[in-house]
This record gives sequence, structure tokens and C-alpha cells, in this order.
Amino acid sequence: MPTPASFVEIDETLRRSLPRGELARIPRHPERRDVLLALICLRLIRRYPYSEPELNATLRGALDDLNARVDHVTCRRYLVDLGFLRRDRAGQRYFLYFPKIRETLAEEVIESDQDFIGTALASAG
Repeated sequence: MPTPASFVEIDETLRRSLPRGELARIPRHPERRDVLLALICLRLIRRYPYSEPELNATLRGALDDLNARVDHVTCRRYLVDLGFLRRDRAGQRYFLYFPKIRETLAEEVIESDQDFIGTALASAG
């Protein structure tokens, strides 16, 4: 299992993923993909039961901020399939699975209030 991504690794991931100030696709490289998805997840509220429409709206906002050409449904599917989100037994609510975030991002990154994505987009433009 890879070590959680540091500030330097996050900067590198965002530089590679947002070269022209937009997210053309979810990265294929597993570690870069997971870092990007974990950063999107930091916008979600821990222990909050998201309905599908609420989650879709939140993901649309995050993807709009990334100038993404990726739709929210694809992003949601990645988040569920890769274990960043869990569904309740009825499949009606989504919950952030924080252990996956901790596995992906270093604790100091999680605890910081830094807007990594905004900073990366500003420097790309």
C-alpha cells in the first residue's frame, strides 16, 4: 500500500492532472487518481448521510471548480467503486468513508485548510 500523499505529491498530481487549468479526465495512474478523488472528498461532510441528489449537486460543484470534462455520475461511480464513499444497505444514502481518505492523504494535508485545487488552477491559468 502506498504511503499517504504529502503536500509535494499533491502539487505534482494536480500539476499533471490540470495542465491547462481543467480536468480532462480522471487520471489513469492509480495513485494520482486516488489523490484527486480524495481531494474532491474533502469537500464532503463527514458522517453526513447524502441523498443521491445532494451528492450529485456537491460533486457537480467540485467538478465545475475543476473545469472538468468529467460528469458527476462518472465521478460518483469512481468514489463508490474505489471505496471513498459507502452506501447504506438500502442504497439510498451515501457516506464518506474517512479511513480511505487517511490512507490516501497525509494527516497534515487533511488538517490543512489549503485550497489545493484552487491554487493549482490559478497557477495553470
